Amino acid sequence: MSATWAVVCDFDGTAIVEDLADALSIQWIGRQRWQRAESRFQSGLIPFEQLLREIFEPIAASGEEIGAFARARAHFREGFAELAATCRDRGIPFILASGGLDLYVRAALELLPAEVVRGVEVRANRGEPAGGRLRLSFPWRDQPGACGRCGSCKGAMVRELQGRGHRVVAIGDGNADRCMAGVADVLFARARLAAWCDAEGVPYRPFETLREAAALLREPSAP
Repeated sequence: MSATWAVVCDFDGTAIVEDLADALSIQWIGRQRWQRAESRFQSGLIPFEQLLREIFEPIAASGEEIGAFARARAHFREGFAELAATCRDRGIPFILASGGLDLYVRAALELLPAEVVRGVEVRANRGEPAGGRLRLSFPWRDQPGACGRCGSCKGAMVRELQGRGHRVVAIGDGNADRCMAGVADVLFARARLAAWCDAEGVPYRPFETLREAAALLREPSAP
């Protein structure tokens, strides 16, 4: 029997068109402080987990404020609802994976009808407002096969689904998506991830909407 599909889809810049993580940080800690942390990460001076701590932990906002910000700023990429509904209707596991925080991912999903996102599993780092700052935790950091650098390793998620007998479609746009790029059965990539794939010789399908991925899952020849 052929393996069935599963999907691992990045959130910031992929499921939504903007980078909500950066916007959230800049809103509360200021562009200059955010830029200093981002520059240190891009220069290799700090790991990704430390970047998250520096841009998120100083945020003095309630969960309600963060949720309202996310709902006001998030715009889902064309085809996301179609992709989610296709997975729901066909019983295809769909992990919405983020190297950011569950607080704003779950809040943004409230913009969509509940029946559309029924079955979407959110895997992200956790943020909990506490004492005038955000307390971070990393529930997916130590999952089997995790790289140990991402905080929430999408490559490990792909391998987990493959271990359960699925062929995996991975969709992403940024540096934190590299771990899943080399192990997915089908990769959709854009922006920084596509540039990295070009440089490394990793095959991928370019995308600007998520309709292409949804169409792949509906093909008669698809497992």
